[in-house]
Amino acid sequence: FLKKAGAALGGAMIGRKLINVGKDALMMANDVVESEQLFSVSMGKMESSARAWSESLSASLGLNAYDLRKNVGMLNVMFGSMGLGEQEAYDMSTSMVQLANDMASFYNMDTEEAFAKLRAGITGETEPLKRLGILVDEQTIKQYAMANGISKTGKEMTQTQKLQARYGSIMQQTMKAQGD
Repeated sequence: FLKKAGAALGGAMIGRKLINVGKDALMMANDVVESEQLFSVSMGKMESSARAWSESLSASLGLNAYDLRKNVGMLNVMFGSMGLGEQEAYDMSTSMVQLANDMASFYNMDTEEAFAKLRAGITGETEPLKRLGILVDEQTIKQYAMANGISKTGKEMTQTQKLQARYGSIMQQTMKAQGD
């Protein structure tokens, strides 16, 4: 009797594990579909260029092309809503996603963590990048903007100018990590 009960319990546990695996696979497939939809809609006319970029980067560095496209799509939406044009948003999005992967390797951290830190920094949150020694505080951004012709002394910067200054400052301060 105990043998039969044990076998039944073991079979039930295996069945439950298989159901969970199937459920997880279905959720993962759904995430891929949704991220591809985000990518397609957000990239607009730049979709084919961004798709080729993601496939090339995936092939050369062994990265997940779906994750690359999801992150590029998210940044592209954010940059577009902050006033950047289509080409500039595309250029900044692709370089920030590539930088996230470089930083993950350089700092030995998860790619999503590096991406989250960059996304926070580009919107003006200083702490996540500050922990890595990358400063995006107001003073640093103003200095970068003035030194690079983004704004003039004494003038209040627009959101777009702040974004451009943060981006430039981040790229300048992460030169050692780039290409890692």
